[in-house]
Formats: sequence, structure tokens, C-alpha cells
Amino acid sequence: MVKFMIRNFGFLAVSLLLLSCSGQKKQGQLPGSEAILSELQQSADLVTTELTVRKVAIYDTSKSEKFSWMDPSTWKYGDRKCIIPIEVTIKYGFDLHAMKIDDVKVSDDQRAVVLHLPKPKIIDAGYNTYIDEGSVVKMSTGLRSEVGHALQEEIRKKGYDAVLKEDLTPVVGKEVKKNAQILFTSIVKSMGWENVVVEIEE
Repeated sequence: MVKFMIRNFGFLAVSLLLLSCSGQKKQGQLPGSEAILSELQQSADLVTTELTVRKVAIYDTSKSEKFSWMDPSTWKYGDRKCIIPIEVTIKYGFDLHAMKIDDVKVSDDQRAVVLHLPKPKIIDAGYNTYIDEGSVVKMSTGLRSEVGHALQEEIRKKGYDAVLKEDLTPVVGKEVKKNAQILFTSIVKSMGWENVVVEIEE
């Protein structure tokens, strides 16, 4: 069983994704909870924050492949090693279809709106598809075959999966919430409301 190790490559980027709102400021009576919810749910999944993580995926057969005198298929002479940098992009946001009418509250004095958002989640993720051969370090010794493109892609996929399993909440959590506050406040204010409170499920 081949093991893949992931090491930090020292790069992390978080950005706010701006969204144009279709809501227009209304004259006269302000839109109520149903109108606000309908406006928000025009996008099923709303991305607020994008996270870029760079890692190094390491493949080393000398530390992971098993050898058995009883199984000739394990009789391999030499090692194969490969180091590949990968860049993973993760988009965080909110499933707005999970919101209900009770999640949009209008104050009794009609002066403020309180939004209760669901817990943020990963909306989309992917990794760079292009392999820069100049950045790949690979070596084969003995009778082992060269580390080809197919194996390199498998190593990158393993690295990508490992990143998605990491708990990146301490890194991106505050940024997601801050961006959500800005974005959702802007959307509701564009509908004519002056006071907007955004609460996010923990």
C-alpha cells in the first residue's frame, strides 16, 4: 500500500468573492421576510470566500511497499521516488436553499432585519490540472520503471484528497464569517433596509 505524505509549501491565500445583487431599493413599503428570502435563494450555493493552498505531495516506495519472500510479486529491486507541488483551490459559502422563512426576521418596529445563515461549507474545490515537469522531482533506481504521467496524476489526486480532509476552519473560518457579513448585509441593504444583522450557525 503506497503512502502519500503532504507537507506545507508555505503559501495560503484567502479572498472575498464579490457578487452583483439583483435586488433594487424599493420605494415606499420595504420588502418583507418572504421577499428577502426569495432574493437570497436566487443562488442555491453562494460562495463568499476562496482559499488557495499549496502543498508538496511525496511518493516514496522505499517506505511503503511491503516485501514478502513468499510472494514473488513483491520482489522488486530498487526504489521510486517523486515529489510534486500541487495547488488546491477551495471555495467556501452557504447553501441558501437550507434557509427557511424563520431564518429571516423583521423587527416589530420594521427598522431592522436579522438573517440566520446555515453553517458555511465547501461549495466547490479543485486542483491545478497542468503539471510543470520542471517542478517535479522524480527518481527510479534498480529495475524499477520510471514515474510516468499516470502515476504523477495519481500522486496529485492523493494530495488533493488529503488537503480536503484537513480541518482548515482555524485558517479560513473568521474570513468566511466576515465576508458573509459584508455580502449579505449589502444584499439586504440594496432592497432598502438600513439595519441588517447577520447571524451564522456555528
